[in-house]
Amino acid sequence: MSALVRASTSTSTTTPHHAPFALGHCRLLEIGDSLGDDLEYGIRHELQFTPGLKFIQRNKTSTGLSASWFYNWPAHLKSDLHDYHPNLVVIMFGANDEQALSVHGASQPFGSPKWRNAYIARVRRIDRMVTKAGAYAFWVGLPIAAPKSYRQGLRALNAIYSQVATSTPGVTFQPMWHLLATKGGNYRGGAVVNKVQSALRLSDGIHFTSTGELVIGTFVARQLATVYNVKLRPEEPAYIDR
Repeated sequence: MSALVRASTSTSTTTPHHAPFALGHCRLLEIGDSLGDDLEYGIRHELQFTPGLKFIQRNKTSTGLSASWFYNWPAHLKSDLHDYHPNLVVIMFGANDEQALSVHGASQPFGSPKWRNAYIARVRRIDRMVTKAGAYAFWVGLPIAAPKSYRQGLRALNAIYSQVATSTPGVTFQPMWHLLATKGGNYRGGAVVNKVQSALRLSDGIHFTSTGELVIGTFVARQLATVYNVKLRPEEPAYIDR
């Protein structure tokens, strides 16, 4: 594989990266929640035979950045960065973060100004831990979901991830919302994939089917290739036929 360098992209939110590094022996760490699990399956399937790429998966279902009492992501990430020394960290959080946060001992409802400031600080901490360790951070945006109120919360979370990425060198935010939406911007649970009508999402309207996992894995693999100017070829690419 070629050297990892910054390339421009019209769809991602990025800030200037530090010096490029050789990708011949790249260690890719993937962290996140249950949606991160879905993404991990898709990326692993598509890039499993990529020469020089070591894939490390450290997702944890039902976790996020809100309920740090349940699973302390900064502590676990610190350990993972120390143990695996990744070159690139792919991140996908937010599925479980539409809940209150404790701020200075007081519960703050999701979306309130104090909640937002506290959550931004948590996102920024994750990004800075990754870049301080000498890795790039590639934050994948949350997909459109069927439940309407939940969907609005996902939009708000994506806006935070994008905002933090623009002010943190070495971080890229890659939106994925449009990939799973109709041309009119509405939720869709299925689509024609590689000329076959397929279900993309499970009945909860949030998580992905195996085909949906391959679709998002193909998408992210291609975006990684574009953003970092590397040769990544999905093994069995799954494309939505529009």
